[in-house]
Amino acid sequence: MVGDRMDTSVRKQPSGNDRQTDSAGAPSFWLLVAIAVAVGLAYGYLLIWMVERWYKSEYYGHGFLIPLISAYLLYRQRQHLKDLPQENFRWGPPVVVGALLLHVVATWFDVHFPSGFALIATVFGLVIWLWGWPTARAVAFPVGFLVFMVPLARLLIDQFAQPLQLLGANLAGRLAYATGAEVIIEGTTIHTPIYNFEVAIACSGLKSLIAMSALAALLGYIVVAPLSKKIVLFIASIPVALLANTARIFVTLTLGQTLGPATAEGFFHSFSGILVFAFGLAGLFLVGKGLGCWQLRDDM
Repeated sequence: MVGDRMDTSVRKQPSGNDRQTDSAGAPSFWLLVAIAVAVGLAYGYLLIWMVERWYKSEYYGHGFLIPLISAYLLYRQRQHLKDLPQENFRWGPPVVVGALLLHVVATWFDVHFPSGFALIATVFGLVIWLWGWPTARAVAFPVGFLVFMVPLARLLIDQFAQPLQLLGANLAGRLAYATGAEVIIEGTTIHTPIYNFEVAIACSGLKSLIAMSALAALLGYIVVAPLSKKIVLFIASIPVALLANTARIFVTLTLGQTLGPATAEGFFHSFSGILVFAFGLAGLFLVGKGLGCWQLRDDM
């Protein structure tokens, strides 16, 4: 007689902290739509405020590019993200709740930029909750990169702009003096016998510093290098941006002395913003090359 064969295999039951990686474990399309609508309703006013600041503020015109760059980075990792296990979801809801509380407090005190950081934290918490910690860890930079799109309060900008104005005038004036020019530095004004240049807030270098820090963070992410070198590259964006802005002021001052104020304050004054970016970008690449951070990641 042939007896029935017993199935002695033990099936592992999924725990509350694990989720299967098959299609049944993935969040449904309609759940994602519902969550997107809820986030849009919660942060709708903030999103409108940010877009207005990107459009109107001279400091955050790059804000339109940041979400596009983050989306591209996620797109480049799409295959890798599909292969990650969906597990360890428990920290998702606490992160979302904490971010929403920060948003409520910021809204209560009518301060917008903390709500921008709360929105980013909400997105990160939702990634943990819906796809698990391995996926959240993999997308930490593309999501965290969104902080560069959040406009800071005008008060904070003014606090940094004035010291940078003084520093830019001092450095450019000393550089002009070293090249043989007769200059007198008075606060943010550089006097020459035939031309006086006022380092305004727009020429303080803060705008280039904000944009250059975002560029340095992105460059540090896409190159193959130890974390320590990536941090050095990011920190280097500060002196690089300041030196690039000093070069802009010096060139403007030189043109004003040699070709007249109309030349310095005409087309070149508008074009010099591009010049600062070119100087800064070249400086970052030189720093990266000096650190050996030159090879791009395979998934970029």
